[in-house]
Amino acid sequence: MRRTSIIAGLALAATLVWPPRPGVAQSPEEFYRRKNIRFLVGSDAGAGFSAYSLLMAAHLGKHVPGSPSVTVEHMPGAGGINSLNYLANAAPKDGSVIAIAMPNFFVTPWTEPQAVKFDPEKFRFLGRMSDFGRVLVVWSSTGIKSIEDLKKTETALGASSRRSTTSIAPLLMNELLGTRFKVITGYTGTGPTMIALERGEVAATTIAWATVTSLHGDWLKSGKLTVLGGLDFARVPIEGVPRIRDLISDAGQRALWDFVALPSEFGTAAVIAPGVPDERAKVLRDAFFAAARSPEFAADAMRRNLEINPKPGEELDALFKAHGSPGPEIAAHVARLMGVTP
Repeated sequence: MRRTSIIAGLALAATLVWPPRPGVAQSPEEFYRRKNIRFLVGSDAGAGFSAYSLLMAAHLGKHVPGSPSVTVEHMPGAGGINSLNYLANAAPKDGSVIAIAMPNFFVTPWTEPQAVKFDPEKFRFLGRMSDFGRVLVVWSSTGIKSIEDLKKTETALGASSRRSTTSIAPLLMNELLGTRFKVITGYTGTGPTMIALERGEVAATTIAWATVTSLHGDWLKSGKLTVLGGLDFARVPIEGVPRIRDLISDAGQRALWDFVALPSEFGTAAVIAPGVPDERAKVLRDAFFAAARSPEFAADAMRRNLEINPKPGEELDALFKAHGSPGPEIAAHVARLMGVTP
């Protein structure tokens, strides 16, 4: 009896001292305890995607079993594609790395498949903090007051890269509406672009409406910044400011515009790469949406002057499945605007 008790005691001690053997499943709480979740952002610090990611990073861990820490890592480049390529191929597939689905996630895989190393249809959305409707703005000292004015004179517009939606949208406006934008690329995020706007290096740019209100509301109130149009499905809450899609009469051309505008509906959505275990994917989805809907999150967003409009990952998955893949003609047209050669 004594020998049996000793053996049983040693076995119990071994389970307490030794870590789980490879292949032995861990509970979500065991996995995430003392773990750090990396939140990748494909733009520079200081821009809208950065601001929302820092907001979520402050709250997500409270809703994940094991209460992990969450840190934001900025990985700009290729309109956000660099961060998503990293997530899909180099990052661990254990639920410890998530990323913002940057706007080009919804465009580049169809227009320039050789530039991406992932299949967007295999990713899973965790949820969104807010939609991210974009607007066209000009510096007021330019004297430009309407879309019609943009048809009369060449206007320098700041964008991140030719393959970015910040460039694609104004180039498409040139084709569909007759504006005369001269797109100047090389600005790696909203922050550098807005500095260029203030310095007079460019006269116009496209920017998320939420970023205007949260980071540049003083420019708007003082009249330094003029909003000329909404670039997506949402209406700009300024009297007399039109949606660009409403200025396009041809249904086929509007469908082309809507494909470019689709990323705004997903806004600040986060994704996990293929290969993350289903149990951890569910944990992260539940935690993301719970955080985004919590009173603490709402209060913190208000302090940071960020608008929130959460949507769960399951709804975003269904939306992407229904509208995420364009027809070949639309893909080819946008690819040409991006400068992609066949």
